[in-house]
Order: sequence, then C-alpha cells, then structure tokens
Amino acid sequence: MQVRRKLYEAGGGGVSWRTEARAALRNYPKAKRKQNETGEQQITPNYSGQPGSHTARRTTEDIALRVKLTPYEESVISAVEFMMKMQCAYPNAEERMRMIRLVYFKRTHTLEGAAMECHYADRTVKRWNNEILTAVYVALKK
Repeated sequence: MQVRRKLYEAGGGGVSWRTEARAALRNYPKAKRKQNETGEQQITPNYSGQPGSHTARRTTEDIALRVKLTPYEESVISAVEFMMKMQCAYPNAEERMRMIRLVYFKRTHTLEGAAMECHYADRTVKRWNNEILTAVYVALKK
C-alpha cells in the first residue's frame, strides 16, 4: 500500500503513473524493432549497370543515424525487459507473459479477454496487471 501511495504522489494525481507505464509497455515492440533494425539492413554498396545509379551511397552511415534510439526508447526497453525478468520468478510466468503480449504488445485483447484466453479469473489478471504496471513505472524512474 505504501508503494501505491508514493506512486500516487509522484504521479501528481492518480492516473498519470499508470498511463506512463501503459505507454511504455505499448511502445516497447516498436522501440525493440528499431533497436534490432541494424542487423536487417544491407550495408554493402549497390553495384548496378542501370543508368542513373552512379551516385555514391553512404549506407553504413545512413543506418547508424537512422537506428539511433532516443533516451525515452532506451529507458522503455530497459524498463520493460527488467519487468520481464521479474515475471520469470513467478510460477505462472508463461501465462503472465502471454497476458502482456495480448494486452500491450499485440493489443488484441482487453484484460478481461486476456483472462479468458489464459484461463484465469478477471481479478487475478487485474492484480497481475497492477504488479506489471508498478514494476515498469519503478524501472522507468530509476
């Protein structure tokens, strides 16, 4: 209860810390894709006999500039990965991670829908959600 009170006071009014944690969870897949983008890019020069292809390309430099993560994206990745490591300590870690994927990453289910999909009670999944949001927010503020 003390943690919730501190989060309430830190958030400046109740819902903002939850909103910030939800946004971090929803932005994680995009930030992670951006981080992994380097391995998918072609870094060798294009050799072509086509007319008009005589311009020099600086592909490596383009990739380095494009893939740079913002400080917010870096903090989102570290906070969510910290939370995922914490979830592994629970005996029902698979179901928790499935709920996170359905609700926040894929955005295909509500909490109630994820509860039915994972075969758990609504109240249990809501409790998990509260623990997950708290862990993400605390990790974001480190």
